[in-house]
Amino acid sequence: MERFSNKRIKVNKLTDRVSSVIMMIEIFLAALIILAVIGGAGALIIDTLQSSTLDKLLDYDYFQSLLSYLLMLIIGLELGLMLIKHDPRNVIDVMIYAIARKMLIYSTATFDMLIGVVALGILFLIKFSFGKWNLTVKEQKQTNN
Repeated sequence: MERFSNKRIKVNKLTDRVSSVIMMIEIFLAALIILAVIGGAGALIIDTLQSSTLDKLLDYDYFQSLLSYLLMLIIGLELGLMLIKHDPRNVIDVMIYAIARKMLIYSTATFDMLIGVVALGILFLIKFSFGKWNLTVKEQKQTNN
């Protein structure tokens, strides 16, 4: 019996080490994503300041590409957050921003818009139910203590 418990302890230690390494890799990747977003935001600011901003912002195509770029930066930040915090709501947030970007930038057909609106509605419903579920779990933990 003692032999099996020693093996179990060794396996648990190995599992903990592997989990720690994976967490460090995820944090490193999240930091890379965040640095890329910061660099992209800096490049966007420099580009905007160097050009005649007002004339460009009035141009529909430029505004659409600017909006696309900004939403891509937001999605990058949400991905970094998703890697650091392991919360299902972060995954839903990334999906919401990705669908919103697709709808605002690339959708021209009415059917595509309809599918996007339905998908966003479902995602918001899921996010709301996760929030409600988390509240009930917290309330149950508080009443048990």
